[in-house]
Amino acid sequence: MGQAGPAPPDRPRWSVEGATDLEIHDTVLIAAAFCMFNRYVDGLGMFAPTEPAAYEESARHIVAGGYRA
Repeated sequence: MGQAGPAPPDRPRWSVEGATDLEIHDTVLIAAAFCMFNRYVDGLGMFAPTEPAAYEESARHIVAGGYRA
Protein backbone atom coordinates (compact mmCIF):
# COMPACT_ATOMS: atom_id res chain seq x y z
CA MET A 1 0.00 0.00 0.00
CA GLY A 2 1.38 3.40 -0.96
CA GLN A 3 0.66 6.88 0.34
CA ALA A 4 -2.23 7.34 -2.12
CA GLY A 5 -4.07 4.23 -0.87
CA PRO A 6 -4.22 0.57 -1.69
CA ALA A 7 -2.23 -0.47 -4.73
CA PRO A 8 -4.39 -1.81 -7.58
CA PRO A 9 -3.22 -5.43 -7.10
CA ASP A 10 -4.39 -5.35 -3.43
CA ARG A 11 -7.87 -4.00 -4.09
CA PRO A 12 -9.26 -7.04 -6.00
CA ARG A 13 -7.83 -9.43 -3.41
CA TRP A 14 -9.64 -7.57 -0.61
CA SER A 15 -12.84 -7.50 -2.65
CA VAL A 16 -12.64 -11.26 -3.28
CA GLU A 17 -12.37 -11.75 0.47
CA GLY A 18 -15.66 -9.85 0.83
CA ALA A 19 -14.48 -6.39 1.87
CA THR A 20 -16.61 -3.52 0.60
CA ASP A 21 -15.16 -0.20 -0.53
CA LEU A 22 -16.40 1.36 2.72
CA GLU A 23 -14.68 -1.32 4.81
CA ILE A 24 -11.43 -0.89 2.90
CA HIS A 25 -11.71 2.89 3.31
CA ASP A 26 -12.33 2.58 7.06
CA THR A 27 -9.43 0.14 7.47
CA VAL A 28 -7.03 2.51 5.70
CA LEU A 29 -8.24 5.43 7.88
CA ILE A 30 -7.78 3.42 11.08
CA ALA A 31 -4.25 2.37 10.04
CA ALA A 32 -3.40 5.99 9.20
CA ALA A 33 -4.75 7.19 12.55
CA PHE A 34 -2.62 4.69 14.48
CA CYS A 35 0.42 5.72 12.45
CA MET A 36 -0.28 9.36 13.33
CA PHE A 37 -0.80 8.54 17.04
CA ASN A 38 2.47 6.58 17.17
CA ARG A 39 4.41 9.40 15.52
CA TYR A 40 2.85 11.96 17.88
CA VAL A 41 3.72 9.90 20.97
CA ASP A 42 7.25 9.31 19.65
CA GLY A 43 7.61 13.05 19.02
CA LEU A 44 6.66 13.77 22.62
CA GLY A 45 9.41 11.42 23.77
CA MET A 46 6.98 9.11 25.58
CA PHE A 47 7.81 5.51 26.39
CA ALA A 48 5.98 2.36 27.42
CA PRO A 49 7.00 1.00 30.81
CA THR A 50 8.64 -2.41 30.70
CA GLU A 51 7.73 -3.35 34.28
CA PRO A 52 4.38 -5.18 34.63
CA ALA A 53 3.81 -3.44 37.97
CA ALA A 54 3.30 -0.10 36.18
CA TYR A 55 0.40 -1.58 34.19
CA GLU A 56 -1.09 -3.30 37.25
CA GLU A 57 -1.20 0.03 39.10
CA SER A 58 -2.90 1.71 36.14
CA ALA A 59 -5.42 -1.13 35.89
CA ARG A 60 -6.33 -0.81 39.57
CA HIS A 61 -6.83 2.94 39.13
CA ILE A 62 -9.10 2.44 36.10
CA VAL A 63 -11.13 -0.31 37.83
CA ALA A 64 -11.60 1.88 40.91
CA GLY A 65 -12.50 5.15 39.19
CA GLY A 66 -13.03 4.51 35.50
CA TYR A 67 -11.38 6.60 32.83
CA ARG A 68 -11.80 9.91 34.66
CA ALA A 69 -8.83 12.07 35.54
